[in-house]
Amino acid sequence: MYYFLTHAVLAVWDDGVLTLRVMSVLGVLVAVLGVNAIGSRLGDPATGFLAGVVFLCVPQVQFYAQEARSYALVTAAVVWATWFFVRALQEDERRWCAGYGVLLLLAGWLHIFSLLAFLAHALTLWLVGGLRARGLRWLSTVALVGFGIAPLAVVSAGQASAQLDWLSRPGLQDWLGFAVPATVALALGELLRRRRRDSARAISLQAVAVPLMVAPAGFLLVVSFVHPWYVDRYVLYCMSGLALLIGQALRHWQLLLRAEGTPALRRRRLFATVATGFVVFSALAPWYWYMRLAASRTDSVGSYWGLTATAPGEPLPVLFQPARRRVWVLARPPVFGPLDDIALRQTPEASGTLYGVEASPDMIRQRMLQHREINVLRDRPGQPLDDTPAENAKREVLRQHYQLCWVIQAPGGEVATFIRRDAAPTDPLCASGRVIRG
Repeated sequence: MYYFLTHAVLAVWDDGVLTLRVMSVLGVLVAVLGVNAIGSRLGDPATGFLAGVVFLCVPQVQFYAQEARSYALVTAAVVWATWFFVRALQEDERRWCAGYGVLLLLAGWLHIFSLLAFLAHALTLWLVGGLRARGLRWLSTVALVGFGIAPLAVVSAGQASAQLDWLSRPGLQDWLGFAVPATVALALGELLRRRRRDSARAISLQAVAVPLMVAPAGFLLVVSFVHPWYVDRYVLYCMSGLALLIGQALRHWQLLLRAEGTPALRRRRLFATVATGFVVFSALAPWYWYMRLAASRTDSVGSYWGLTATAPGEPLPVLFQPARRRVWVLARPPVFGPLDDIALRQTPEASGTLYGVEASPDMIRQRMLQHREINVLRDRPGQPLDDTPAENAKREVLRQHYQLCWVIQAPGGEVATFIRRDAAPTDPLCASGRVIRG
């Protein structure tokens, strides 16, 4: 769905990467409005405003607001679906369920993992005691969305291996990236619950926000013990739950600052506010700075322009490890000059695929051995290796028959020059004592 939308937008306004990034910026702005709407509905306008500002300040949100990817649009769809879900809980009208279903169907077609929001909404139903009164209608909506998303789910299941095999199991950084905000969300949710004055069964902000922050990402992390499918951007919309909780906590603190008290007490409160703001800004400022550096874009295709050189009329033999790194060339083919894509059997245009179709392992091996020099555009060392016959054949031939002689690093990858072992002793690139990485 995202690619369909980009084609439609580019047909109207084709300004290259700028057009695609504007789509993400607008997606985040729509999501901010949605967070504001939920906060205002479950709190007051000040709560909504503060929650929207917090959401906009989340580093991950800012990062993907600048990326030409679908995650900002997915987040906007899930956030507004949550708003419709809240309205459906508060008012027994079918139009809210209809809007909820349509938006989650849209989110599902944009990214299948957006449907994990159903888990959060199911927990909210249970927390507010709405399973009996609203459960049947909610389940009917879920079933209709499932029916509408079934074609994509079937296709995605068949392509899961090809699309997600590059992922490894979540590491310490992934767990911390989930555990820290989840712990903050749980702590704030409990604190806000204790300060409530309304009915325990009323629809509260924390009953919506805590499951939204914890359930989708937590579920995907647990599943990743068996199937490594977790990437934080797949559940970026979870940050809306954290923003809502922080927004309501800030609203409570704002009211506390305005409350009566001795001058000394009010000064201490003000000092605590300034000190906390300074600490938070000091912690986030390096992230904000890093996000605006080219090094933060680990797969920016612009980083590879000009890293390959070829003589006029002589195609440069290149190999992509893994095959999806062919995207680095596809964005601006003329920048790279004529290339001899060793492993390619069918181009993306001819095959109707994103990265083209590669030849069989035997054919790749045969083609590679015909070249004295091969330039490999690949991931940085330490990245998960694709365990496919074609990728295994590439690594085997390079290991047995070629010598690594020169590496030029770029954000997210590198260009490595391999010389056949029988020619390496006389090649200047492979001179003894020469530094390989430049």
